Parts: sequence; structure tokens; C-alpha cells
Amino acid sequence: MSHSRRSILGAAFGLPAAVAVGSVAAATPAAAAAVDATAWTDLVLDSTVATAQTGATPQVRTVTILGTTFLQVRGAITCSLTADTKIATLPASMTPPTGYIRATAPRNNSQGINACRFEVNTAGSVTIYGATTGNSITWVQFDSIQTVWR
Repeated sequence: MSHSRRSILGAAFGLPAAVAVGSVAAATPAAAAAVDATAWTDLVLDSTVATAQTGATPQVRTVTILGTTFLQVRGAITCSLTADTKIATLPASMTPPTGYIRATAPRNNSQGINACRFEVNTAGSVTIYGATTGNSITWVQFDSIQTVWR
């Protein structure tokens, strides 16, 4: 199963226009409102590696829209990463994904690199990838992360 928004959008745009318009036009208000969002819950940060920025505690939630579940993340951390590092764990109330979940997140701009990889593994560990000893990551901002969960 692909977790790429591009493949989902490609499939949607591949539908004949008449079918797509007909489906939307025939949708009932209940079907159009088929959105279920869980409450925002704090990520369990590894305090030896990362701290929440003031007023921006890292949080996660899932949003299900017409049967597709998305992971949304918000907040920001301050850190001093010089290698790929586990920074947090999903909250106990959240079931870990069945496959790896990956997204790109903004980070401090260093040597022209201003993004890093945010990844959740099947054990619920959250890791930041892309730091090196010559190009450390000093902060990561999560507000742009929204990716297919399952």
C-alpha cells in the first residue's frame, strides 16, 4: 500500500470528470461530513535529546476523512542533533502504524540544508534524520507534517 499523497491524488485525478462530479453532487451532507479527528496528544519527548519550544509542545493526532487516516503533527523542538536520532515516542493512547511513516520537516538552515526527515516506525518511535557532525540540527518545526497514516 502506498502512503504517497501523490499516488492518491493521481488516482483521484484519473477518474473521469463526469464520475467525480456526479459523486460529489450526489453526496449527502452526512457523507460530506465524514471527518473524524482525535484530540491533540503530546509526543513523549526524549528530554536528553530534545525539548519543546515555549508555546509549541509537539503534539500528534489522527484525522480520518472518508476512510483514509492521516497523521498530523504540530509544535517544535530545540535540540543539538549530530546524527540520526530518536527524539520521541508516540503517546500510549495511539496505536503505532503498521508501516513506516515519513515526512519532511523544516529545520535550521545550515549549509543550504533547511529540511530533515521525520519518521515514525512500527514500534511508535519518532526519529529525525539528516543531522551530521558538520551540519547539526538545532531545531525542528512540525506544523507542516500531514501524511497518510493508514
